Amino acid sequence: MAVKKKVTPKTAGRPRSEDLEPLLLKTTYELLAKKGYHGFSIDDIVSETGVAKTTIYRRWPNKANLAMNTVTHMISPYLEFPKEVPFEKGILDQMEALAAIFSGKFGRVISSLIGAGQQDSELSESILENYLYPRRNAAKLFFHHAIQTKQIKPLTDSEIDDCMDILYGSLYFRLLLKHEKPELKDLRPWLEKFLRTLK
Repeated sequence: MAVKKKVTPKTAGRPRSEDLEPLLLKTTYELLAKKGYHGFSIDDIVSETGVAKTTIYRRWPNKANLAMNTVTHMISPYLEFPKEVPFEKGILDQMEALAAIFSGKFGRVISSLIGAGQQDSELSESILENYLYPRRNAAKLFFHHAIQTKQIKPLTDSEIDDCMDILYGSLYFRLLLKHEKPELKDLRPWLEKFLRTLK
């Protein structure tokens, strides 16, 4: 006679450790979108998820680091530079992707974080370390590849930094001041003219 295996019913409880990061990032984003950076706290995340505060701090040292890691996790897949495409097309395609992010729900969160960072040194540092520098490093690699393949003239790293400020500054200006939508369509002819000067 076969012995029936006892099945233990599943019960609700705290998420497994491997499930925690997606849950915490999703909850953080929802709180950022709803309350803004200064309006939410780590205690809110604990209340929403049931995850212990010590567990959260083991992954992220402070609220600012958690907030910026949340944003980069959400938007990074959309901001990769395209592979095996001409330099000018790759830059403009990537800027189109960034403009689409700035024009949507993520744009509101990003602009609120940059604004809050002007009065919060911890957040300002996290914006640089977790958002700006990684994005600029990826762009620099794309520029260096274009230089190596003779698509553009040789540039120093300092000159590449200046180029990125010229190219991307207009989108961030529109994102933060909101006098125009952070779209690329009317900026594109001017960006194309600038990119041609690099050849």
